[in-house]
Order: sequence, then structure tokens, then C-alpha cells
Amino acid sequence: MKKYIIKSVFLISVFLCIGCSGEEYLDKQPPDQLTSENFWRNAEDARSGLTAAYSELEARSNFWDGWQEGRSVVEYFRSDYALPGPDASNYSHWMSIYNFNYTNGHIFLDVLWSTNYKGINFSNQVIKNVTEMTADQISEGEKEQILGEAYFLRAYYHFKLLTLFEQIIIRDEVITTTTLDKALASRSEAWDFLLQDFETAANKLEFNIDPQDYGRANKAAALGYLGKAYMYKAGDDTSSSVDDYQKAADAFSKVIESGQYALEDDFKSLFNGNNENNKESIFELQFKSGDANSWNATRLHSFVGDWAIGGWGGIVADDRLVDKMKTEGMIAEDGLYDSRLYATLYFDDPYFNDESAKRMEGSTWDTLIEATYGDADAKDDVAFFRKWLPEPLEGNGYIGLNVTLLRYADVLLMYAEALNEIGTTGEAIELINKVRNAHGNMPPVNPNTKEAVFDQLVHERIMELSLESTRFFDLRRWGMLEGAMTAANRSGFSAQEHAYLPIPLSELQTNTKIE
Repeated sequence: MKKYIIKSVFLISVFLCIGCSGEEYLDKQPPDQLTSENFWRNAEDARSGLTAAYSELEARSNFWDGWQEGRSVVEYFRSDYALPGPDASNYSHWMSIYNFNYTNGHIFLDVLWSTNYKGINFSNQVIKNVTEMTADQISEGEKEQILGEAYFLRAYYHFKLLTLFEQIIIRDEVITTTTLDKALASRSEAWDFLLQDFETAANKLEFNIDPQDYGRANKAAALGYLGKAYMYKAGDDTSSSVDDYQKAADAFSKVIESGQYALEDDFKSLFNGNNENNKESIFELQFKSGDANSWNATRLHSFVGDWAIGGWGGIVADDRLVDKMKTEGMIAEDGLYDSRLYATLYFDDPYFNDESAKRMEGSTWDTLIEATYGDADAKDDVAFFRKWLPEPLEGNGYIGLNVTLLRYADVLLMYAEALNEIGTTGEAIELINKVRNAHGNMPPVNPNTKEAVFDQLVHERIMELSLESTRFFDLRRWGMLEGAMTAANRSGFSAQEHAYLPIPLSELQTNTKIE
């Protein structure tokens, strides 16, 4: 969404974490040194505390085992349409995620668990201390803004944890030595808690946001995730309620009625860094070019890109995804397949073998594959993902390509799904066609039953959201995981064992309240 440059995170984190270190350590601090007891003096301190709370988004503070590889492997490799790239076989801890034979001692599980809880603790410190600030320390308007963002972040981190892990700990207060050990919550309790936080955030925040604040949460982000959480809850057999879809629809409708967002015509530009913080972006993770030591740079593109196009070859797509995305045929207005196919994947096709156009990183598919693998037909059974790649990919190291976490198109499709579930199928079809036309250059569809609309939505979410960390979670909430993994020949998968990640061993070994 909107740009928020993370700065001085290390020092801020030190100040904020001191409160978890024990009274003896605090007693030894010189009287003129900042600690968690005297840090919260004014609005500037409040803003700095909020900066630290943002710093853990998507495990970004742990670059390699968190943001760069941990998140990518855990959220991408578990899709039924994803395959390990040629580089993945070098890393057994990547392959164990793909093969579903990981254990609770896996480093990625530990990092994702710990970084999200660090974000929660920073958020709790903001909520506690900024709430206690007086009018002499901070204006009422800025106080409400900062608290709204902190409640959003606390909800976001809990939501991430609850989508990944079967059970989590609700952390609603700053961790101390006496509260460190805490029992697991039921999924119903966790849903209730984070939904309330998203609502609180939405009530405190406004839709409008200034360019200097890009990357910070606003009312649309809070409402969008509130609706998304209700959609996920609706598909959770342990916690679903009959009104979940209605509540999701209510939240999404407010985003749409705000008039702040619209679909971008150039679908590819949403992912290549040429159109950041655009009118479709609701919540966007900000990066800026730097070096290997930068907190704000990314090399996700290197992980995604194949050797043939200048990447590291971390992940490729099953050719079944190409077939799926070609299902409707060449019926787009330009006589080609759905435009989203070409913006999502590189694959063996006349479109990417056009010598005059050179659409394949300035070359053609056959030329690059032969030069890299010795045979132009060597990769006919796979495709390379094109999302999150700068143009050109070759030569780019640590760069500032933003990653959108919630897009308006996703909100429209989830809203359509919620409307279909509550019986407003006609409106759902209109929303589907709006997305198809803007992004796919595709003609309208007119499914005539609730079931047919749902099937179309499943298709549209593949077309629209591949490699955007939605597929595994969509399949799970739809009750389609087992069938999808069987179709993908993922023999190591068991819905009972692998629909959620296990609680990390590190938490089991240190938390005496977990049996």
C-alpha cells in the first residue's frame, strides 16, 4: 500500500525489548539511558515504537530464513502448482517443505513463529504505552492514528500465525518474565481476538493517506483484512459461524464504497516495480534498493527467476498451471489467451518465441533454454513464474521492488465469493467480469448457478493470484486440499497432518504451559 521507510529498527528494537529482560537487568541501567520504562516520552517516541512494530512484517527482520527463503518456501512450495527449481535440490530444508516430511524442529517454522510474535510484542508495547500518553505528550489525532495502526499490526501478526499454525498463543499484553509461559488458545478464541483487533483498527483509521506514509495501514487495509479473516474463518471447521460470509461482505463493501481504489489496466505492472503504490494497492510491503546489509532491499526476484533468465532457480511452475490458465482458449480481445497468463508465467509458447518482439527478457524462450540447459526442449514440462521480477531480471541484486500484500482485485473476488455464498449471485458475477475485463482482457461470463459461480471464482483466483500466497490457503478453506495434492502427485501430503504447521519445537521446549 503506502510507503513507510523503516529506519533505526535495531536501536528501537533494543529499547522496546528491554522490558522483557528481567528486573535485575533494568536496575543496572544508568539513569540517563533510554529503557522501556522511559522511552515513551512524546509523539516521536511513539512513531519510533510503531516503526519497530512494522519491522517484523512478513518475517523481514530475518532476511534469509524469514522473508527471503522461509516465507517463500513455506507459502509457495505448498501450492499444488509449484515445483522446486533446479537450485532447490541443494537445500534439504527447502525440499522437506515441498515433500511434506518436515518436523517441528524445522528452522523456517521457528523463524516464522518467532518473528510474528516479535511483531506482536512490539505492537503490544505501542498499544500499552501510547494509550497512557497524555495530551501534553501527543495530540489526540496522532494518538488514535498510531493506536489504530498498532491494533492492525497485532491483528495481522496473529492472522498470519493462525493461517500457518494449527494452534497459537494469543498475546494481548507486553511479555514479561511472568507472562512468558502461556497456554495455547483454541482457534475460535484466536479468531475472535484478531477479528476484534481488525475492527478496532478500522474504527480508528481513515481511508486517506499521504504519500509520505505509503506502506502504513489505513482503514481499507483494516477492513480488507477483516473481511479476509472472516472468509478464512468461514472455511475453518473448528470455528465457522453462519454469519461469517455476511460479515466479510459488509467489510469488503466499505472498501469498495470508499471510492479510493480501482483496478489497474496493466496487470503486469503490478508486479515488476514499474507501478508501485498504485490505485489497486491496499497494503504494500515497501522496499528500497540497497546492498546485502540493507533492511529494506529484497532479492525475492532472484529466488523466483530461473537460471535461464538470470535468477537463482528457486521455484518453477508445473505445466498443469499453464494448461489451467489456457482453459478458456484464445478468446481475449486481442485474440490471445487471458492476459494474466502472460504476465504470470514464462513458458514455451509462440508468444515468447516471437523473434521480432523478444518478450522473453529481451530474447526468446527457445534461445534462453538452449543456451542454459543445452536443449530448447529441456523445460517443456515447466514454466517460470514472472511475478515479482524486475525488467530485465539479469544484473539486479538487492533492489527495491515492493510486494503488494493485499490488492483491490483480491477484495473484489472475495467480495464476489461472499455474495455468492449469501445468495446475491448476480452481483457476484458482475464483480467477476469486472476483474476479468480489466486484467485478463477477457469477455464476460454468465454462470447460472451458485455452484457454477463458485467454480468460476476458483478459476479467477488462479488466474489473478498465482504466486501471491493465496493458493494453499484457498484450497484449505474450500476443503479441496487433499484432492489438489493428489492431482499434483504430492504423495507425501496428508490433510490431517499437513493442513497446518506444527507448533515449533523451540516453543514446546521453553513454554511450560503447553502440554
